[in-house]
Amino acid sequence: MSSRVNLISLSAKPLRVVHESQFVVMMLRPGAMDLSIDGAPTERFEYMAGDLALCCRQAVGFVRSPDRIKGLRLELSDFQLSEAAGEANREIGLQRIPKLKDSRIRALMTAVNIERASGFPSGELFLQSVEVALAAVLVQTYSLSKNARRLIKGGLSDFGRRNVIDLVRSRISEDISLADMAAVTGLSITHFSHIFKKSMGESPHQFVLQQRVLCAKELLVSLNLRVIDIALACGFKTQQHFARIFRQVCGLSPTEYRRLKSGKRLRDLHVGSRANSAGLRSSMNAPRSES
Repeated sequence: MSSRVNLISLSAKPLRVVHESQFVVMMLRPGAMDLSIDGAPTERFEYMAGDLALCCRQAVGFVRSPDRIKGLRLELSDFQLSEAAGEANREIGLQRIPKLKDSRIRALMTAVNIERASGFPSGELFLQSVEVALAAVLVQTYSLSKNARRLIKGGLSDFGRRNVIDLVRSRISEDISLADMAAVTGLSITHFSHIFKKSMGESPHQFVLQQRVLCAKELLVSLNLRVIDIALACGFKTQQHFARIFRQVCGLSPTEYRRLKSGKRLRDLHVGSRANSAGLRSSMNAPRSES
């Protein structure tokens, strides 16, 4: 599991907490939580599964949960927040919101939880992409500074697009990071991530998955390799993850796709052979002209 993502489980007994970082928590099951921060009176918050909390840094307090709430915690790096604000090395403070209602953040956290439950098969690129998107939403909407809002304009140049495509195809079997992709364009990670989607119509993570599937389609037809070997050669960590993504993109399992394409190729060969035979018979039966 990524060090930035972990599960938390609250105790029924009061626990002293010190928040040295900023993070988002998504509750994984319903329950109540009693919270006192920085000497304020204790408040009780009722949560349903999927509800969110935004926690700021340097907060000290006590927390308890009679229902022993469990949640998914995603820590936000200062680097990603300052990148999203377009102000390198500046500390970006976020609001403390014990009950946060934001469908964008909930969708991102749900995606992370699904990935976590599967063992993070999509690799580092997936989490980096989520962090960039999450940091952008938080800086734009929940920053303590009204000036910490960056408007990114423009699009990816043809040169940058070509470099990214070449990078992904040349390292299709490897775990490619967002930093790797941004580096070949000369852009920051945040800037690259936003203009890439604007220019290409999909996120960097989705683009890499599409390229992996295209590579797999070629290998399934051209080489007599096991499906697991093709999955690994195209950068998928498990056969199960490969099969799931392949079906989402193609509407067929890898085995079904191979069988379909192999059958079509055999039919094409058969039709071609029959056409050649018919042509040969026709030429043999044609009347010869007398000289």
